[in-house]
Amino acid sequence: MEARALTELVRIALPRAWRRDSEWHGEEHWRCVAATGLELGRFLPEVDRALVVCFGLLHDTRRENEARDPGHGLRAASFAGVLRDEGALPLDEQRFAVLSEALGLHSDGLVSTDATIGACWDADRLHLPRVGIDPDPLRLSTATAHGDKPLEAAAALRVGGAPSWDVLVGLAVPS
Repeated sequence: MEARALTELVRIALPRAWRRDSEWHGEEHWRCVAATGLELGRFLPEVDRALVVCFGLLHDTRRENEARDPGHGLRAASFAGVLRDEGALPLDEQRFAVLSEALGLHSDGLVSTDATIGACWDADRLHLPRVGIDPDPLRLSTATAHGDKPLEAAAALRVGGAPSWDVLVGLAVPS
């Protein structure tokens, strides 16, 4: 996925996102997750960095509330399918399957041996302290996510603010 397509996806998806202004699960969190996933991916060369940004952007766009919302991952995967059908998410079958799995199952407490899915899930879980939950090390998929440094880096993003979508796209798909 090239930078122009990823930028266009952001432009199309954001206005259609639910609860974009949510303090806990809104756009600031989405950018934090994308940035954290990209940072984890620096140490995992097999990570599909564009998919990490897609995950960060879409994973909570279909939350109905701030509390328990067990269907939001599957709704996010469905939204990704709509975006793909509209041409806004130009992914082949294999890459779309990875993104769909990452979105659909991200809140189910699973771990994955797929580096991209693992980086996506770990990035989201490293931000659980924002809602008063300490990440369970047994629920982290990548070795890179373990230890104090990834948690501290995630906390610093939450305090200092996440990079813009343009910066994240540039980090994911360098020109």
